[in-house]
Amino acid sequence: MSESYRYIFRFCCDPGFNDREETEALMRLAEKAEIDDVCVFANVQELNTGHMTYGEQETWLRLMSDLIPRLKEKGITLSVNQWHSVMHADLGKELRPDQPFRRMVDPRGHEASLCVCPLCAEWQRYIAGLYARYARLDASVLWVEDDFRLHNHDPLVWGGCFCAEHMRIYSEKAGKKLTREEFVAGVLRPGAPHPYRKIWLETARETMVSAARAIADAVREVNRTVRIGLMSSVPQIHAAEGRDWPLLLKTLSAGQPPVCRVHLPAYQEMAPGAYLTRFNLVSMLCAALLPEHTEIYPELENYPYSLFAKSRKFTRFQLISAMPLNLKGMTIDLYDLNGNGIVPEDGYEDMLRQTKPFLNRMLRSGAFQGKRLGVRVLVCQDSSFTLHTSRGESMEELYPRDAFFGGLLPALGIPFAYAVSPDLSGETVAVSGQVLRNYTAEEIEKLFARNVILMDGEAAETLTDLGLGRLAGLRSVRWMRQNGGEYTYEETVPGFVCRGRERARASAVISACDAAAAEYLPDAQVREFTAFHDAFRRRTAPGQTLAGGRVILFPFGHCEGIMEIPPMLLSAARQEILQEMLRCAGCALPMAEKVPYLMLYGYETENNRWLYAVNGAADDAEHAVVSLPWPAEKISWDSSSASAAAALREDGSLDISLPAMEAMLICLDKNGG
Repeated sequence: MSESYRYIFRFCCDPGFNDREETEALMRLAEKAEIDDVCVFANVQELNTGHMTYGEQETWLRLMSDLIPRLKEKGITLSVNQWHSVMHADLGKELRPDQPFRRMVDPRGHEASLCVCPLCAEWQRYIAGLYARYARLDASVLWVEDDFRLHNHDPLVWGGCFCAEHMRIYSEKAGKKLTREEFVAGVLRPGAPHPYRKIWLETARETMVSAARAIADAVREVNRTVRIGLMSSVPQIHAAEGRDWPLLLKTLSAGQPPVCRVHLPAYQEMAPGAYLTRFNLVSMLCAALLPEHTEIYPELENYPYSLFAKSRKFTRFQLISAMPLNLKGMTIDLYDLNGNGIVPEDGYEDMLRQTKPFLNRMLRSGAFQGKRLGVRVLVCQDSSFTLHTSRGESMEELYPRDAFFGGLLPALGIPFAYAVSPDLSGETVAVSGQVLRNYTAEEIEKLFARNVILMDGEAAETLTDLGLGRLAGLRSVRWMRQNGGEYTYEETVPGFVCRGRERARASAVISACDAAAAEYLPDAQVREFTAFHDAFRRRTAPGQTLAGGRVILFPFGHCEGIMEIPPMLLSAARQEILQEMLRCAGCALPMAEKVPYLMLYGYETENNRWLYAVNGAADDAEHAVVSLPWPAEKISWDSSSASAAAALREDGSLDISLPAMEAMLICLDKNGG
């Protein structure tokens, strides 16, 4: 493969203030950091004047037009980052007198002063006009900012839109005149979804597709070939506004390959293991929902900027750890958006240049285009249509918890891959939250009959609620409330040695979550691996179990965060227990043993199997053991670190040494030659 990894540098200056100096600084950085594309911000952040006029746009168009020939001389393309669509937040600004845009209204009736309703015809004409003018440039991609959404528009509560026009549409679909309070109560009603939920999600979906079509149509009238890219945020939140990823991306791309800037969930530096957990729960999920052949350029940003926000080392770690997204390159936002410009003293350009050869080798290996290997984590973009709410008080209750195992498994050394269809066979399939509500009884029957199933407590409850508990040997599921006193720890059953201990214990109090107490049918053939106990050392319920040799229950659930795994669920004991249960169920999976946050991503191509190992721990992994389910006679490897090493052990497993925050691609020859 001759394809090269693309650095897309997002560039901000203040025209008329420092554009001349910053243009020269940009040229120096582009050469030193080996930048492939310069993405010019327009009307950005601290310099944002609200919904800019076409006259104000001329300033940015002149800047871009002046940059294009200079960049071309260096073989660099230009793309456009129009910083606002709906607008991120009001930030004390209002619409101008000549901007008759309908403003966004939140579920409680608060009206924004600047953020607009994306269904507003006047605003759609305006934003389409901005993009049509950008389309006349010789640009590679016209980006649509991540404020192209219904949620997160401060100071609104959650977001919108519940304006008069939307309320008219909701009422028309409901067949009766609705008040906003009545409609929101229906959308969030506890228990089974009220018909208003479907009206909300379908209308929200239609709203954003309508706005995307307005932009795409205007661009295509001017330019048939320029690509239109979508910047995105957290997919679980987008689910609560009904986002149809394939439909939205295909509408926006309008005949060209879809392009998406997938969110990398760390604007500031954080513990690398915690970051990778977020990456797996957010970035990997988003990539799985995109239409086939989407070009992915994730968002690497270090807001609020400078080395105080993010070190060079952590920025490099984000670059090398993002390879499993099967990306084409990275959008990179490093410096203030207030007009300060490029700060060479921070030294990011040296790091970028030094890291790029490894990124190119990884891209050209072809490994990440292979079939994914690992536990299939079942997700559905439409889960917000079907899930049951518990309180009916906030829009956050519509966020699905389908991706739970996508965060847990890799942290415990178990590779995973998201699956968007239940039509699976011969796999290990993880189901969590209420994802099963999206499928028919026949689809669920086939899913359980053809695969080994790993469930969390909420999936077990859902299964019984659907009248299909027998598929997992379940009679009933009862919830034990976290910190309610009914359980404080798990203990392994007699005869199961874990961590070198009989009756090994794993804490389940404070930083955990609720737990499901399962009651099994008499013929369920249940093998217990752990049991819950209270503070008085009394057994209170079964813990982790294997039913019928094919259904594993990891009994925790009702986790509040959508971007974290409760800390108590990540422990050496639970790693060993879950890996042993998977082996007992006959699951053929590579697994990193007895080491934290050594995350494995598996792939299969015609002649090879591949493991991409990323060390998310702060400690070096020295001679870590990775068990293999397949025979391997020959391996080769490439790493981001000169200190890394990999070798086959006599028992057929791998011996890996990988420094902290480094990555390694291991190739296993399927033909043994």
